[in-house]
Amino acid sequence: MSAGAVEAGRLPDFQSGEQALGIRVGVLSISGSTSLPYAPREMGRSSLSRTFILYTLGLFAILGVIFIGILTKITWDASHARAIGVTEAFFQATKRPFERAIWTVNADATLQLIRGLESLEVVEKVWVETPDTGNFGEPVTGARAREALQYTLNSPSTILHKDAIGQVFILIDRNAISYEIVSTVGFIVTAIIIYLLLLAIVIRTVFRKLIGQPLSAVVDYLSTPRLIEDPPKAELMPGRADEIGILASSLQSMVQRRHLDLQKIQEYQTNLEDLVAHRTEQLKLVQEELIQADNLAALGALVAGVSHELNTPLGNALMAATTIKDSTGYLRKELEEQSLSKEALESEVERISDTANIIEKTLGRARELVGNFRQVAVDRQSEKKRSFNFDHIIRETLATLQPTLKKTPFTIEMDLHADVVVESFPGAVSQLVSNLVENAIKHGYEGRSEGKIKVTSRVIVPKEKGRATPEGKRIAFTCQDFGVGIPEKNLKKVFEPFFTTKFGKGGSGLGMAICYQLVTEALNGTISVVSNVGAGTEFTIEFPALMPADTSGRHRSKVH
Repeated sequence: MSAGAVEAGRLPDFQSGEQALGIRVGVLSISGSTSLPYAPREMGRSSLSRTFILYTLGLFAILGVIFIGILTKITWDASHARAIGVTEAFFQATKRPFERAIWTVNADATLQLIRGLESLEVVEKVWVETPDTGNFGEPVTGARAREALQYTLNSPSTILHKDAIGQVFILIDRNAISYEIVSTVGFIVTAIIIYLLLLAIVIRTVFRKLIGQPLSAVVDYLSTPRLIEDPPKAELMPGRADEIGILASSLQSMVQRRHLDLQKIQEYQTNLEDLVAHRTEQLKLVQEELIQADNLAALGALVAGVSHELNTPLGNALMAATTIKDSTGYLRKELEEQSLSKEALESEVERISDTANIIEKTLGRARELVGNFRQVAVDRQSEKKRSFNFDHIIRETLATLQPTLKKTPFTIEMDLHADVVVESFPGAVSQLVSNLVENAIKHGYEGRSEGKIKVTSRVIVPKEKGRATPEGKRIAFTCQDFGVGIPEKNLKKVFEPFFTTKFGKGGSGLGMAICYQLVTEALNGTISVVSNVGAGTEFTIEFPALMPADTSGRHRSKVH
């Protein structure tokens, strides 16, 4: 449970159509500062007006190219047809003279008629082919010859019934037609280019007036330093009611709302920091009190178990003392009556001797229990560092747990190989052993009627360059059960304070948290856990055998 969650219900409602803590208005950032996605020079190269003009002129250019192509085709066809018509009309006017000149084999007249046709602007070459008298003029060969207009000359004699006497070939001058088309189309293209330039100037002027300048004003507004912290008061676009005016008004209103939200958040953050600090202190105090209460509860259970265990030897000692009292009373009476026989004296002395042996053994057992309990209790309440035998502390702690373990079907197997003297905190070690064993009984074997808990210890001596270094000697202690195990989702939460799967069933969630605190802060060591569901759990603790000199102060301040 965190301090931030304590007052979660008091958070004000800062959300009004947009997420107050994560909103991005255009180029606004969460901190309220502003930034443009590109520099002003880059923005000029990719401005909306420039893009609009390029797209518009590009579209007009494409349409102009298509229009010029269609116009050129139509003009070419018209000019070619007109040239053919003029040429054909002129030929029809000179056809009869051609026929008479060819019929009379008058070469001069024929050539003069040919030069007359070639004098036309649209005629490139004229020649006449006859089957009898040969050709007149210079014929063209190749592909150009197939483009020439062909007319048949008939005999002027009525007797021959209009028999063909030759062919006239007229080649239209394509250069003349092309020049005419280039002149016409060039004039049209020039007019279109001038029109597009004027149109671009007009469109750019109108666009900048209606769209470009207002959008630039919006960008300048968004570029204002500390826009959210200190937004401008003046209206962005007064009197404008079109779409851009509505956009500017909405943007300005959103910035104003963001400014108010930021003020509220800053005010709440100021209060929240104090509140978190106060709640954190309270939480630390509560945690320390709970840890102290858990320690006292464990010590109380230890006292109850030891007290119950002492009842047997003390009861036996009391019964033996009563027996001795009866024997001494019997002997006194016999002595007073002077009826004591040797056999009776020997019998009573033997009886008193056996009873004294019983008293000695039972009181010795009681003394051992009280000694172990006293040492464990002193170690747990003391925060002083001292030298002690590690395995001896483990055995003492497990001996104090025996009264409690006798009531359960679980056994403890010890495999101790750390019979060395260490300088550390024995109270922390004793509490660690108790917590781990009790945790294994309570959680590891939940729902099972029997089980075994195995505790092991060993000494780790590091080696440097193949040679052992006793100065870095460490103690490794493990507590392993073979019970139900810990699921993967809970394994990372084992050492978290107040995490327990027994909430409401007597589990405080502090056992493993106390172990973690004792290992890391008191013993300056590490603790790890490995578990498989259905196969058991193993806790491993490692700490230095020789504690640093500055650890005791930290232990006194943080471990209870």
